[in-house]
Amino acid sequence: MIRAFFILSLLQLVAFWKILPRMGFPPWLAIMASIPLVNLILFYYLALSPWPREGRWLDPGAGPGDGQGNAKF
Repeated sequence: MIRAFFILSLLQLVAFWKILPRMGFPPWLAIMASIPLVNLILFYYLALSPWPREGRWLDPGAGPGDGQGNAKF
């Protein structure tokens, strides 16, 4: 039983370690996702807080192209 918990924790750790930087959060938060009950708090934190990278998507001057957010393909 403990072995299964350890294996599932490692699989979850790898997934979170890859996903969190894409969202703009530090990857070390993945370690907290391996701790029972703390992972629930982390899920709510990620779901309800504004993502750091989301602001860059909404910023009109941050897009490629003419500086107005209109990409030229």
